[in-house]
Amino acid sequence: MDLKAVVLHVQDLDPPVLMEDSRFKRVKSFKKAQLPPVLQWLAGQEYFVDEMIGIYSQEMESFKKLTNETFDLFVKATDHLIQNNHLDYLGIPKSFQSAIIHSWENRADFPFFAGRFDFNGGVDGLGLRVIEFNADTFSTLPETILWQKMQNREAQSTAFNFLEDHLITQFKQLKQFFNFEEIQMVASSLGHPEDIANCNTMLMQAHQAGLQVLYKDLTDIIFSEEEGLFYELGNEEFQPIDIWFKMIPWDWMFEFEPELAHTLIKISQDRKAIVLNPLYTTLWQNKKFLSYITEKFPNSLVAETYNNQNRLQEYVKKPIYGRIGENIEVKTDSVEKTDGDYENQPCVYQKYYPLPKDEEGYSYQFGMFYSDQPLAFNVRHQDSKIINDECEFISHFLI
Repeated sequence: MDLKAVVLHVQDLDPPVLMEDSRFKRVKSFKKAQLPPVLQWLAGQEYFVDEMIGIYSQEMESFKKLTNETFDLFVKATDHLIQNNHLDYLGIPKSFQSAIIHSWENRADFPFFAGRFDFNGGVDGLGLRVIEFNADTFSTLPETILWQKMQNREAQSTAFNFLEDHLITQFKQLKQFFNFEEIQMVASSLGHPEDIANCNTMLMQAHQAGLQVLYKDLTDIIFSEEEGLFYELGNEEFQPIDIWFKMIPWDWMFEFEPELAHTLIKISQDRKAIVLNPLYTTLWQNKKFLSYITEKFPNSLVAETYNNQNRLQEYVKKPIYGRIGENIEVKTDSVEKTDGDYENQPCVYQKYYPLPKDEEGYSYQFGMFYSDQPLAFNVRHQDSKIINDECEFISHFLI
């Protein structure tokens, strides 16, 4: 046995470190009546905590630097993937590949709006790695924009949080694609309350940018290759939709509504509506893209990801399009698993990097919203190695 290799392997897996109590401070509770309507449902889920976590300025700079460099790496890897016709590597259905290539090669006409990088580690000496990029659909908008701001205002502290202002600026920039003033934006989901809250938070920013806004469930949207997107006003009158923000993943449409996906692609290509986020973001949402990066562009930014577990003793097994921590398996000295709706998807195996923990045993997942720059930091925690929809949101402040 190569003892030197064993020592290096153990050192590479940074040992768990408990975060010091001085990072945390209590904040006065808010009554439900004090919360804006978009936070009401989340508050009822015991999701918010009356505590905040401090992030040191040098730590925040490391998170920002990592996201900038990782986004550049994603762009470089996407160019390589498409130039070498490797979309089969990700399992992208053949019937959608040419459209994805078209959206990427013409991405000036199909702007990337925003997404969220998630990390493991990053504080108290723990190795920092990107573990995924929620680039097609993403959550935690209302808590990041609204709740985090309320708590920092109450605590008279500051967070790294420019998300609201940047989204408003981006919506104003989208106006250049239209030669008329009354621009109608609609946000849609499959109807889950959390998704509706995220949609409505996005609509709040669009409204501040001067757009006409409305929420509609997916079932209320009319799709026409010839005419575009509409919703019904009544009395056989229909309102065109100019910008559609969807909390419906492209991969879900590929699998369950392929005709809808093809229609939406045609609408987008013919400039009958702007769809957020654009089609190529399904590549970045696909966790096999991370294994492609590991294979083609070895780096110290993204957690090493493979299509099998042969190279890893400790790993995190993930469905390629899994969300909210479902169907995850973490294997270290023990095994921890979650159930969910993604058990039939292909999986990747990611090198295990520990999450920071506090003295009560809660694990902390850090995230960074990103468009063309880092926009806002957020934190969720849970008494588990896996962060799923049972987690809590904990606001951060800068130390």
